[in-house]
Amino acid sequence: MNGRIYVLNQRREETFDAAGKAMQDVFSVLRDRGANVIWSMPKSSKKFLKALDLPYLLFFLLFCAGKRDYVFYSIPESRIKIRLLEWVKRVKGFQMICFINDLNAFRYGYRAGEALSREEQAELSDLNAAEHVLAPNAGSEEMLRAAGCRSHMVAVGVWDYRMSGAQAAQIEQRSQTGRQVGGRGTGAGSGGVCGKAEGGEAGGTFHIAFAGNLNKSEFLAAMEVPAGVRFDLWGRLDEERQKMLPEACEYHGLLSSEEVPLAVCTADFGLVWDGTGCDEIEGGLGEYLRYNNSHKCALYLAAGIPVIVWSHAGMAHFVRDHHCGILIERLGELSGAIAEADYEELLMAARKVAPRLREGYYLKRALDAIVTE
Repeated sequence: MNGRIYVLNQRREETFDAAGKAMQDVFSVLRDRGANVIWSMPKSSKKFLKALDLPYLLFFLLFCAGKRDYVFYSIPESRIKIRLLEWVKRVKGFQMICFINDLNAFRYGYRAGEALSREEQAELSDLNAAEHVLAPNAGSEEMLRAAGCRSHMVAVGVWDYRMSGAQAAQIEQRSQTGRQVGGRGTGAGSGGVCGKAEGGEAGGTFHIAFAGNLNKSEFLAAMEVPAGVRFDLWGRLDEERQKMLPEACEYHGLLSSEEVPLAVCTADFGLVWDGTGCDEIEGGLGEYLRYNNSHKCALYLAAGIPVIVWSHAGMAHFVRDHHCGILIERLGELSGAIAEADYEELLMAARKVAPRLREGYYLKRALDAIVTE
C-alpha cells in the first residue's frame, strides 16, 4: 500500500434492511486494510454538538493526512464535508476515494443524453471531487462516464455480505439439513433440488426467498405467481400491505441482518427485483436496478443459494460471469427459466461465490486496484 487510508465516519446502525448492514461491511473491509476512521460525534448527539465534526475534520486532515495518503468517503455524504476535503487536498496533496452507496439524484428518472438536473449536477460534482470512484458495477460506470464523471472508476461488481465463521458454519449446517430432510417442495425454505429442474406441479414447488424493505416492493401485491412457485418474504411490511399479498406469498416477519441469512439459506432461489410492475420492471426503483448493486443479491449468494435477477440489472454481469443464477426479462418467465436450469450447477456456483462475499473479497479487490497501483 502506498499510504494510509483515512475514512469519513458514517453514523450507521442496524436498520433491519440493507441500509445498515451494507455500509457496516464496507467499514469492516476498510478496517481489515488498516484504514483509520476519522472520529465524529455519535448519532445520538445534539445538532450543535454534531457541528463540531467540521472543525475536527479540518484539523485532523491538516495535521495527519499526507501526500501519499487517501481519504475515503461514500455518497450520499454532506456536501460541506466534501467541499472541505477538496480544499484541504489542495494544501496537503492527498488523494480522495469516493465509494458509491446510493445515487439519490440519479435514482428516479435519469435518461442518458438528457440535460442533467440541478440535483444530478450536484451529485456528479460529489463524484468528480475524488480522483478515484468505486462504482457499483459496469453499468453504473458506463452511465456515469456518459453523464460527465471524470474520475478514475473501478467497478466493485457486487456488495459483499460479511459473516463470522460461526455464522457461515450455521448456514452450511442448516442448508444441508434442510435439503437432506425433505428436498424441494416440502415446505417454506426446504430447498434441495438436484440435477435438471422440472418446474410446475409435476416437479414440486420451488421456494423463492425475497428479503428487504417490502413496503417499497410494490410489485409483490401486483404480480401473478406462476404455478409451482411460492414466495417466502422477510422484512418490513405494514399490516395493510400484508393483506394485499398473493396467496402464494408467505410473510415470515422482520429479522436482523445476522438472522436473515439463516432464514433464506434453505430456499431454492433468491429473487432480486423491484418496481411497481406486475410482470416487467417498471418505475424509478425498478429502473435503478440498471445501475446499482442490490444488497439482496449479496445476501442470497452469501447464504449459498442461487439468484434470479433482471437481465438488464447492473448485477447481471456478475451473475452471468459466475454462473450463479438465472437472468429473466419478466416475472412471467420464472417457471420456464427454472425448468430449463441445471439447478445443481447453479447451487454449486453460488456456494463457490459465498465464501468470498463473506470475507469482503470484492471490495478488497477493488480497493487494492486503487491503493496498490
